[in-house]
Amino acid sequence: LYSRTRDFADGFAEVLSQLDEVILMDIYPARELPIDGVSSEIIFDKIANENKLLVTKDQLMTILDHKRFDVLLTLGAGDIDTFVPKIKKYLESIG
Repeated sequence: LYSRTRDFADGFAEVLSQLDEVILMDIYPARELPIDGVSSEIIFDKIANENKLLVTKDQLMTILDHKRFDVLLTLGAGDIDTFVPKIKKYLESIG
């Protein structure tokens, strides 16, 4: 949600900064209309970790194909769950 991003950007960025690597996607709008000046970039810019990427849904699987993980955590709202089968298949393929 845009309002959630606006209201909690600092906290989200603080927590995400603790991860080894962050791949951040666009905001899922759900029931809200966009809010001027509010995008995933406001979180991205506040993440202290330099090992971070801001990607679109279309870029996600290509980006993952160039990464190796010990642990991969997906977290989000909306349609992020539609990526789970693709991610699972990818992880199984790299064994």
